Amino acid sequence: MPADPTETTESSPDALSGLRYGEALEELEELLDDLEDADIDVDHLAERVARGVELVRFCRDRLAVVTADVDQVVADLLVIDDDPTDADPTDPDPTDPDPTDAATAPDTGDEPGGPGE
Repeated sequence: MPADPTETTESSPDALSGLRYGEALEELEELLDDLEDADIDVDHLAERVARGVELVRFCRDRLAVVTADVDQVVADLLVIDDDPTDADPTDPDPTDPDPTDAATAPDTGDEPGGPGE
């Protein structure tokens, strides 16, 4: 523990602020390598394990946030795809088998002999 109580220790929550997921994962992997080493200092073992727990929680929380964000983006995309008002007015009617076939095209009254004459 540092001599100055206001000084941030490695295992304080402030040590996680600004940490990115990749950095936390890298630190966790290094910590695991240290713990697997038989020469680890027993006096620092509890500190290292506590830091590992903080890193695991941080990574788990970060993944939960990202998963929720991705789920929201996908849900928003599905709403946009299902919105009939979002259709392109220049697209042909998808229910019309062949919009270029004059026999099945609707009569607009623009042609001679049509309803407008």
